[in-house]
Amino acid sequence: MQRYRIKSSPEREEYLQVLRKSEAGYQVRIVRCYEGYESVTESFLEAHLFEMCLHTGYLTESPEPQAVPEHAGAARVFSVA
Repeated sequence: MQRYRIKSSPEREEYLQVLRKSEAGYQVRIVRCYEGYESVTESFLEAHLFEMCLHTGYLTESPEPQAVPEHAGAARVFSVA
């Protein structure tokens, strides 16, 4: 699974994981960690938009973690778009 860091403010940890790739685009999981909360969403990202995010530096490749980081006492919010 490919992992990319999402450009954001320093106090936020945000990244995108590619779950599946097709000709049309990517099924992705977006994880945002801020102020003790972790928000996890899954959605579809069209191929041209994904490429534009890479080209502009909004997404940068990041080493894949062993697991999704858990924050002590953090609440997790899940949604699927």
